[in-house]
Amino acid sequence: MRFIIADDHPLYLEAAQGQVTRRFADAEVRVATSVDGVLDLLSRAAADIVMLDYSMPGMMGTEGLLRVIALAGEAPVVVMSGIANRQNVLDCIAAGAKGYIPKTLEGPMFVAAVTLVVGGATYVPSEFAMTGADASPSASAGATAIGDAFFSTQELSMLRMLVAGASNKEMARSFSVQEVTIKYHLSRLYRRLQVSNRAQAVAAAVNAGVTAASGSSN
Repeated sequence: MRFIIADDHPLYLEAAQGQVTRRFADAEVRVATSVDGVLDLLSRAAADIVMLDYSMPGMMGTEGLLRVIALAGEAPVVVMSGIANRQNVLDCIAAGAKGYIPKTLEGPMFVAAVTLVVGGATYVPSEFAMTGADASPSASAGATAIGDAFFSTQELSMLRMLVAGASNKEMARSFSVQEVTIKYHLSRLYRRLQVSNRAQAVAAAVNAGVTAASGSSN
């Protein structure tokens, strides 16, 4: 797995690289500190995933992101940021980013987010999802509405597994994360669904038309 990780803060760059290499045994990581550095790396060799600091030199909002996406080909491009807000998240996803990772995420959650993107999903923190009257077709692209909240692809996958009766262990195996990570995600889903337990979450999902994931067992 070929990673490009770019950040102009050495400590975070080192931490992100460490998390990636611990999670992906076959990871080949190249690093950069600017958009120009990323473009130079991509011009030399392809990557399987590119991770960009939102505030590093050359980004200028989504301008730098678009330049990287254009050269990255099929590789998903993820934005990392310490100053995340809803509009930034939506702008980056609309520009083509496959994930937006707040730098406040702890190690296991960071790894879970990267794993989901590598697996083909789009990671968006639930607290930045559009709700109610704020939602628009462009903002909710790729998301599924349940009640007043929009759920990302990976969140919908978890709900479908819940409906199918999958255990936390089965879900952890499916997403290649630890059970504690699944528990964390589920607690956030419960809050957004305004329910207090698994049974209520399943009922809310079923009422919204969510179907069981194929291949999951009761």
